[in-house]
Amino acid sequence: MCGIVGVKGADRGELARMMKVIGRRGPDDSGNYSDAHISLGHVRLAVLDLSEAGRQPMRFDNLVIVFNGEVYNFRDIRRELASEYLFESETDTEVVLKAWHKWGASALARFRGMFAFAIYDLSSQTVTLVRDRVGVKPLYYLDDGERFAFASQPGALKAYDGDLSIRQEALCEFFQYGYISSGLSIYRHVRKVPPAHMLTYDLKNGRSELQSYWSILPFFDKPKFQKSEEELIDELEALLIDSFSLRMVADVPVGVFLSGGIDSSVVAAILQKHYGGIHTFTIGFNEAAYNEAEWAKKVAAHLGTTHTERYLDAEAAKEILLRFVEIYDEPFGDSSGIPTTLVAGVAKEAGMKVVLSADGGDEVFCGYERYWYNYAIGKKIFLLPRPLRRLLAKTMEVVGVDRASKLFKIKNFAHKYNQLGEMLKDDDWRHFYEKMVHNAKGYQTRALLGCEVHNDESGFLAGLREHPMQGMMLWDYHRYLPDDILVKVDRATMFHSIEGREPLLDHRIAEFMAQVPFGYKYRDGTSKYLLRKVLERYLPVDLIDRPKMGFGIPMFEWFGGTLGELFDDYFAGEDEWLNMQFARDELARFRKGLPVNVNLLWFVLVYRMWSRRWL
Repeated sequence: MCGIVGVKGADRGELARMMKVIGRRGPDDSGNYSDAHISLGHVRLAVLDLSEAGRQPMRFDNLVIVFNGEVYNFRDIRRELASEYLFESETDTEVVLKAWHKWGASALARFRGMFAFAIYDLSSQTVTLVRDRVGVKPLYYLDDGERFAFASQPGALKAYDGDLSIRQEALCEFFQYGYISSGLSIYRHVRKVPPAHMLTYDLKNGRSELQSYWSILPFFDKPKFQKSEEELIDELEALLIDSFSLRMVADVPVGVFLSGGIDSSVVAAILQKHYGGIHTFTIGFNEAAYNEAEWAKKVAAHLGTTHTERYLDAEAAKEILLRFVEIYDEPFGDSSGIPTTLVAGVAKEAGMKVVLSADGGDEVFCGYERYWYNYAIGKKIFLLPRPLRRLLAKTMEVVGVDRASKLFKIKNFAHKYNQLGEMLKDDDWRHFYEKMVHNAKGYQTRALLGCEVHNDESGFLAGLREHPMQGMMLWDYHRYLPDDILVKVDRATMFHSIEGREPLLDHRIAEFMAQVPFGYKYRDGTSKYLLRKVLERYLPVDLIDRPKMGFGIPMFEWFGGTLGELFDDYFAGEDEWLNMQFARDELARFRKGLPVNVNLLWFVLVYRMWSRRWL
């Protein structure tokens, strides 16, 4: 795992400033390349071939590369190339560079891994930015028509141009979802290279071309497998064993984050049986409703892993929170970034340099409770004819929440009334699900920012042809997964200078599950049906069948106590973008014990902390 940066033109001191911002991504080494057309920088976390032979930028013939990530099957590709190329290192970077030299962009079809890299072609004076299929590794770029720069994190681009201004559309996304998707970033003129895409920029004329090189969607158009349940379990297990074993390729110690849930348990179980010597790490909470540590301990004991646990309280959370906007250098609202940062630190203290996380299982195997919860609600709403839904929504607008509240004495009535009114306006499952996953609802963002955004996720429609819940899974696969979950793990691990790997996100697993009938993902109230069947070969059922808890923090409890003082500081004064009086009114309601969207308060706090640091 590393960090990469680049700017159009000769280096005028920009690289040093940018590399300093992302220094934790690569504390072992650094290097740069510069000519009249482009300047490239790299900070290295040495995981493969720890010698100087792995130093970057790396050049071969007319190509120069800066690479972040891992191509796990690089040794197989190297054997393909061995008859034509000599290799001077044991790195995957050199293999990627020479594979590109031989096959060009078609080499990407051979790569199994996570990566974000830039290849500069001296002969054509073009630079190509490439991001892995799911978006495990981040890659941002600035293109304002004259200047061009790229970096692993947006903070490095802020160091390149200190005058970058906010993009309102992205700010609205942050307050609606808690993260920024759609290929956007918080800054104008700065975007993310989307997962499974490559962007080629012509340094001569300033033109760029964005191309997709892979998509999961065509695999949903293929015929579903006509196989027995036992055959599907066997094939999935074989795929998991292969994918997980590939991610153990390293010349340094490797650990596993273990929550005790299905996804992390299957990763730990398979690796302990087929690889052995696994170290597992868990975060617990003193608040029982949030604590999974006891389950993780039971799983670890059954598997025989070397297990470490650490409990997170409000004081420890505050220490991380005060550095939260350094770790997450654009507004980021997933509060589980706090325990994730802590567990990454625990792994680092134990000597790990690589950790495996079990993200992606919910989106691929159908694991989030909101899928079947929203499906149950949506079915009832869509039983009403569309004209009747529109009429009811219009009537609710005319009546208004204030007058209606006098007729119904229901807890948190205003929120429920506004939410129902918005749902009745939805034309289809796609728009319904988008609104249901908003952390801050439309009426709230309009009051706070005066705006709201809508995202027509095309992937939803591919899943909808099979089942509405499959559409929801694909919505999350293309948005929530890369722009929330994977950002969280990338920044948390990189803050501690360790590499996070995602074994469940091997594209071959996703391709396989796309052809598995939906009934093997969710069946009669049982989620992750097929994955559970694999795990039953490794763990007793009583360690598998338990309620899903997620990885949140006790925000209500902490914000009402130890962390409450932060609100007094950051909610004071006015803001260019936010209606701070609305935010302060909501905070007052929270402190009186009245119903309030605590996520919205958290988002305001995070944004205000971020803007004070970065703007």
